[in-house]
Amino acid sequence: MLKKLDLFDTNCTFAYLLYIPIMSHKFGENKNDITQLIERYEEMLNGDAQLFFDSHEFEDIADHYIDKGLLGEAMGSMDFAFKQYPFSANFLIKKAQILTILERLPEAVTILEVAETLEPGNPDLHIAKGSILSKKRKHQKALKHFNKAQSLSDNPTDVYPFIAFEYQCLGKFQDAIKYLTTFLELEPEDDIAIFNIAYCFERLDAYNDAIEFFKNLIDKVPYCEITWYQLGLFYNKTKDYKQAVWALDYAILIDECFTAGYHEKARSLTQMGKTKEAINTYLLTFAFEDATGYTYLKIGLCYKELSMHKQAIRYFTKACHEDPQLSEAWMEIGLCYDASGSTEEGLHYIKKAIDLNPDDLEYLYIQTKIYKKTGLYAEADLGYQKLIELGCDSPTIWMEYANLMREINETKDAINLLKQGIKHNKNHVDLLFRLGAYLFLDGQVNYAGKYLQKANAINPDSKIQLFEHIPGLEKNNEFKQLLNTFE
Repeated sequence: MLKKLDLFDTNCTFAYLLYIPIMSHKFGENKNDITQLIERYEEMLNGDAQLFFDSHEFEDIADHYIDKGLLGEAMGSMDFAFKQYPFSANFLIKKAQILTILERLPEAVTILEVAETLEPGNPDLHIAKGSILSKKRKHQKALKHFNKAQSLSDNPTDVYPFIAFEYQCLGKFQDAIKYLTTFLELEPEDDIAIFNIAYCFERLDAYNDAIEFFKNLIDKVPYCEITWYQLGLFYNKTKDYKQAVWALDYAILIDECFTAGYHEKARSLTQMGKTKEAINTYLLTFAFEDATGYTYLKIGLCYKELSMHKQAIRYFTKACHEDPQLSEAWMEIGLCYDASGSTEEGLHYIKKAIDLNPDDLEYLYIQTKIYKKTGLYAEADLGYQKLIELGCDSPTIWMEYANLMREINETKDAINLLKQGIKHNKNHVDLLFRLGAYLFLDGQVNYAGKYLQKANAINPDSKIQLFEHIPGLEKNNEFKQLLNTFE
């Protein structure tokens, strides 16, 4: 039997839950039995007596330590087991699997070479070999071993999650779905398989297929909160927020402590405009989990959406106290102060957010806009320079930066900025119109006509935005005559 641990794998570029190939043996229903077994084993370790344990007992001892995260102790028990059963490959394989989890791959390979001399047809041997190759990103070779394990195993579907995992790493999500679907027909409440098949559907943008799959799975096992939760997630992705709330309510009804369901439901309610209900839903999570900066942040965003800035600041502040590295919360405090008319106070918090995340283009843009708003033109100038240095070439940035230069009577600098902007955004009509207008205002009428004519040919209606930017031009007869020559 294969053991699963709720871990996120970092071996591939994707983030999904994976199975750890540990052979698992059920001892029995009586927890006292395993407790007594562990006590007897540890007494042997602490004393001089050499006690005898049957092979199943050694498996239980190792599984107990693995469940507790005591992998060193688990390996030690396998060493003892192999001394008593020197012709059994199972204990060597299990030790190799533990070494694989610990990323001690060369040691694992060496041990498996010994195990193979004892039992070359052991399916777990090939699972262990495949897992090592998977760790090395040799996914095609890993698949060969997992397929071999499948052919040798009495329960071949147990190997399907490993095969699916390799297909996920290879980006073959349809193949992964095929194996996970078959596996879930036998194990419909396996949370890792449910998570992974959802991941595959998402990567394929197959949201409607996912909804149908999870609805069918719910028909088989209606009381699995993870399945209802995934159904809710995919309803959210299709923007069917009402159905999402319905599905997530069932997830919560099955397990009232399932806080992920509350968070996703609150997100759905926010999208539906039911912001107060979303706040109450977030607050319900505090009965089942410790408050986190992330949850306080979400509540604060809801209050901000309601324009209740004082309450929003209160929760954003709680978020910062809970998680001082949460830059978004610091930024939101600054934005709320700005919206409340206390812009200079808000700048303090915005700077704090940027200190935590200095290369965030959005943060830098917000700060630069506020510098300009408050008349801190030198700081705004530096802000636009840094945005451009970091690779931000949006037409808006070039137009705003040029406008700043024009406001401080640096028209020639403004013209040069617009020219640079056009190099990065060829034939952008608003950049062309503005450059033509700035050249006209600088007295370069003939040169201005070149850009105005080109802009007018692309979209003559964009003159409206130009006149909104520089209202005086609409009443300037010379400028109007210049434009009329292009009609």
